[in-house]
Amino acid sequence: MTWGCLLIHGFGGAPFEMEPLIEPIEQLGGTVKCITLPGHDTSIDDFRTTFFDDWAKHAEREYLNLSKEVEHVAVTGLSMGGTLSLHLAARFSPAAVISIAAPIHVYRIIPWEMKDWRLPLVRFIRHVRPVWPCAPRSKESQEIAPWKGYDGVNLLPQVWSLVEGCRRVGKELGQVRCPALILHAPDDKTSPSSNAWRIAKNISSEHRELHLIPIEEKVTAHHMLTTHRETKLHVLELTKMFLDKFFIQNCKKQ
Repeated sequence: MTWGCLLIHGFGGAPFEMEPLIEPIEQLGGTVKCITLPGHDTSIDDFRTTFFDDWAKHAEREYLNLSKEVEHVAVTGLSMGGTLSLHLAARFSPAAVISIAAPIHVYRIIPWEMKDWRLPLVRFIRHVRPVWPCAPRSKESQEIAPWKGYDGVNLLPQVWSLVEGCRRVGKELGQVRCPALILHAPDDKTSPSSNAWRIAKNISSEHRELHLIPIEEKVTAHHMLTTHRETKLHVLELTKMFLDKFFIQNCKKQ
C-alpha cells in the first residue's frame, strides 16, 4: 500500500508556507508533493496573467499525477490552498482532506465580516485600477508568522477571481465525503472563522473534525497557521494524528 499527500499553498504565496508539513508527513511514510500554483513564486507580471480557474486546474492535474504514483492520496492546503483542497475533495473523492484557514467566503455583508470594507467594491474597481498598493507585512509580523509571496500590492482582478472561486467551492461542499480535518484560528482576520463552521456543517463526510486554534499575539492577522510560532507545532500534531487515524490505518485495511 502506498499513499501520498498533495500540499497546496495560498493566494499570492509560495510553497514555503506548506514546507513545515513535508518532513512530518514523510516520516509517516507518505510521498509528499508540495506544488507551486501558476503565477506564484515568480513575478507580479506572471501573477497578473492567472486566475482561480488556472490555479484549480493546475491543482487538479497535480492531484491526478500524484494518484498515478501512489494508491491513496490526501489533499492539504492553507488559505486558498485549503479551498482548492476542498474542491479536489469534491471532485475526486481522495482518501482525506485537510483545510487550514480556508475561505469559502472572503467577506460577508450580513453578518458583517470583512478584512477591508472595500472588498465588495473590488468587482467594479478592478476595471479602472487593477493594481492597488498596500502596506507590506511588518518585520515583527514576519518574525511571528513567516511568509513569502507578493507583498505591498493587491492585484484586484486576481482578488475578485479568488472571491468568485471561493463562492463556487462553497457550492461544492456537499460533494465532499472523505474524512475531513478543518483547522482555523477563532479570530482570523483574513478568512473569518465562520468559514470553518460552514465547511464542517455543509460537507457530507461521515467523519469531520473541527479545531479552532487560539492565538494570543495582537500583531498578525492570525492566518498563517502553518508557520505561526504559536500554532505551527499544534497544526503538525493534529495533521499527523488525523492522517494516521483516518487515512493511513484505513488504507492498510484495504
